[in-house]
Amino acid sequence: MRVLETYAARCVSIFQAHAGPAAARNRAIRESVSPFIAFIDADDEWLPEKLERQLSLLRQNKSLGMVCSHCVISESAHKENRHLAVNVPDTGRLFQYLVRDCFVFTPTVVVRRQCLEQIGLFNEALPVSEDFNLWLRIAAQWEIAIVPEVLAIAKKRSGNLSVTISTQERLRSGVAALQHVKASCSGLAAAEQHALRLALAERIYFYGSYLLSTGAKTASRKHLAAALELQSTHWRAFAKLALSFLPGEIYGSLSRLKSTIGV
Repeated sequence: MRVLETYAARCVSIFQAHAGPAAARNRAIRESVSPFIAFIDADDEWLPEKLERQLSLLRQNKSLGMVCSHCVISESAHKENRHLAVNVPDTGRLFQYLVRDCFVFTPTVVVRRQCLEQIGLFNEALPVSEDFNLWLRIAAQWEIAIVPEVLAIAKKRSGNLSVTISTQERLRSGVAALQHVKASCSGLAAAEQHALRLALAERIYFYGSYLLSTGAKTASRKHLAAALELQSTHWRAFAKLALSFLPGEIYGSLSRLKSTIGV
């Protein structure tokens, strides 16, 4: 508390009606004046050298829009998982890598204000995946860098939004996040467009597969067919689409058999 009191004159507390994490972060960004912006939720932690290491990179390289780092996800006092950006360059145009696997965790990020002014803020229509959506829009136009060490700890607790939101809403939002990237990022290179198309096909497949598991066959077929339109060789989408035409009792038996044998 004594340490915080020495910075009291530089701190601002803002209150607004609950409207989700995107709206809260956007409000804070609009209220701030710094050329660089970092994010930390109430239960997350920054390691002492985090900002110093990342701001140094941003100041040295004006082509960088964002710097992140490796992260530890803490689920309890006895369970932690290290999340590393594996087989990803430390800096450059990293859209193709990021769209395949989101290696950026929000508490690790420092972003240049100029970058946000160019590409926009968090998409408030997305209840989750709003951060992934923004990182992709940044990576579509700017270089990003990864400090290859753990500089933040993200706490995953039972009350977190990412835990309490329904599976269907999480999957739907994941699809919408990539669809928004596809619609808003027109300058992607051919290889980046291809990577985005495959990633979107996979997200739509998972959503369609989930719908099929709930018995929503008509909606499931729509999404599985959409996945095949994006990736005609997606054999799992083709198989699930075929299964959706089986009578309910047969599909149920196959699903239980799959669970039993673990495939």
